[in-house]
Amino acid sequence: MSSARLKIPLALLAGAWALVPAARSLAGQEITLIAVGDIEWSRTTKAPSMFYDASQRGGSGVLWDREDGWIRVPYAATPESQALLEADLGTTLISENAHHLRAHHYGLSFDNRTEEARHPLRRAADLLRAADIAFANLETPISDDARWSGAFRTPSAFADALAWAGMDVVATANNHALDAEGDGLLDTIHHLSRAGVGHAGTGRDLEDARRPYVLERRGLRIAFLAYAQFVNDGGSSFATPDQSGVAPMDPLLIREDIARVRDQADLVLVSFHWGIENSQDVHPGMRAFAYEVLDAGADAILGHHPHMPRGIEVRDGKPIVYSMGNFIFGHGHDYWMDNIAVRLYMGPDGVARVDVLPLAGRGDDLSQPYVLEGDAARTLLEDIRTRSAELGTTLRIEGDEGVIDIGR
Repeated sequence: MSSARLKIPLALLAGAWALVPAARSLAGQEITLIAVGDIEWSRTTKAPSMFYDASQRGGSGVLWDREDGWIRVPYAATPESQALLEADLGTTLISENAHHLRAHHYGLSFDNRTEEARHPLRRAADLLRAADIAFANLETPISDDARWSGAFRTPSAFADALAWAGMDVVATANNHALDAEGDGLLDTIHHLSRAGVGHAGTGRDLEDARRPYVLERRGLRIAFLAYAQFVNDGGSSFATPDQSGVAPMDPLLIREDIARVRDQADLVLVSFHWGIENSQDVHPGMRAFAYEVLDAGADAILGHHPHMPRGIEVRDGKPIVYSMGNFIFGHGHDYWMDNIAVRLYMGPDGVARVDVLPLAGRGDDLSQPYVLEGDAARTLLEDIRTRSAELGTTLRIEGDEGVIDIGR
């Protein structure tokens, strides 16, 4: 974090506040928040591991054999075992992480962990640092040695890189939060706290996972809450009163959490990891859910998970960003597209304006995103303008940015 944005601890308030940065001067002035979508920088998925359909029969039986429920090799733990099994079966095995292994991986090499960790943030760091607050969804556990049971695990140096790039707070409530199991979740919290990056959405138990992260800028106190609609293991990664995990997107809990922090913060921003992946459509149920949350007292909703940007809606003067898409990913897919960042102009009365910034996200650009210009920017902005209009919101295009005036 640059010296201009050095963070120092303040008192804990009402048992629900994290360590928060010192207030900037000029109380009551408008502040800006930059929000971006999903960040994952594992650069690889879990080491190759293969399961296969035990109803298949191989020829030689050297590695493959099944009689009366006995499976000679139930799990191919190395590429060599996989190759022998495939030769014996005469077919290609299906990987546990086939979706990610089929992805486009970048041909990158680095001299050290710091260089590797900072690489994806270099072209976007100025954008993040220029805002009073920078926010993202962290789509990976940060750990060096926790058991790697899911798709992603990112080295601890990345927490320091986030701070270096100007990131202030991340949502950790998402479907990959437990990819390195419980130890990885706790490592993530530790490394983010050590680096001075706030987090919301996971914790040692349900109460901890529901805890807001609150920071102060120019006399305004901003509370962040984060929740996930999905986890990857059928539900056991959600936090319980006696188990670490992810804060669930439970409307009863969300209303309670907003009410609990409402009198302690000027603005409450809610992060949702929600919706169907790889789709730009906004489901009517998603809109209805968002309305409930705004009616409960939230000032804005910041959405992610679909890996594609969606339209933006303003309801009763409060913005709903249904999806910003990706920001940084350690691999890409040919069906992914460019993405958006949003810049919120906020004051004591709420959000007055939303700027939409187009971000490069195709192919190798996901390994080092940057703000788009020219035709590429215009194409994406026109798409977001059309999708926002379908939600009843007017977005005008000014140069290489979109603007939604709310006015307060």
